[in-house]
Amino acid sequence: MWRVHLFEFHELAWYPSAWRNLLTDLMTSLVVSLNLYRPIIPKLKTALATLHCRRVVDLCSGAGGTTVSVFEQLGKIAGEPVTLVLTDKYPHASAYRHLTAKLPGRVAYSETPVDAQMVPQELEGFRTLFTSFHHFKVSAAREILRDAVRKNQGIGIFEYTERNFLVWVPALLLGPVFTWVMTPFTRPFSWQRLLWTYVLPLWMLPGFWDGLVSCLRTYSPRQLGELTADLDAAAYSWEIARVRSTGPFRVTYLLGVPHGGTGGTAQGDAPVEPGRNRSSAGD
Repeated sequence: MWRVHLFEFHELAWYPSAWRNLLTDLMTSLVVSLNLYRPIIPKLKTALATLHCRRVVDLCSGAGGTTVSVFEQLGKIAGEPVTLVLTDKYPHASAYRHLTAKLPGRVAYSETPVDAQMVPQELEGFRTLFTSFHHFKVSAAREILRDAVRKNQGIGIFEYTERNFLVWVPALLLGPVFTWVMTPFTRPFSWQRLLWTYVLPLWMLPGFWDGLVSCLRTYSPRQLGELTADLDAAAYSWEIARVRSTGPFRVTYLLGVPHGGTGGTAQGDAPVEPGRNRSSAGD
């Protein structure tokens, strides 16, 4: 079906941050428990090796757990140390602190909002967007890619959502059950999460809407190709495809690798220190 760009509640500035965090935490639990991004980890490793890049700058990180899960698996097969910087328009600082404590010296984050369309120059590294590119309209999505090309940075876009109701209608209908089961095991632990899940589950209806809209917004491989069509083909290699993942899920991905450049921070350069604001406000 056609891509439809409807609004999502958790993108609205007035939406309660507690409810926004509940949704991002839940989505992280889904991705991590099913290891949905497992098929693209070798591809990400190859892209980093090609660029001799040792830093990943994750944009629109949400709760950060999805990227860290991929990052940990990547580290096991990369053979060389890689550092990760988490960034977001609405930084989930408490979750980021938990993750940096879990992997000290390897994971850092920015408490300052970062605009994926204008990433600060000092945040060099291979850019990734996990389950977030669909949030952007065509003009903004194209600008994210252009910004990476302008600054000669590698970029990877990965989405497990798609416009396939045979996959997503059953998953969305089972969402409340998944939420009730997974909430006690979601980290970092929060009494507030228990309150909003078991006592006052008011956020579930807008959360259901956001899940549906995420599917309707997702770019197909053909549309990703159209977004890169006017970019410098002589300067970049673009790989776009869809691969099978866990159960009925599939991952759509785009990898952009610049020719003749590092496309990021080489081994030996200092990463952003955990918790320090090394980025400028972009929103």
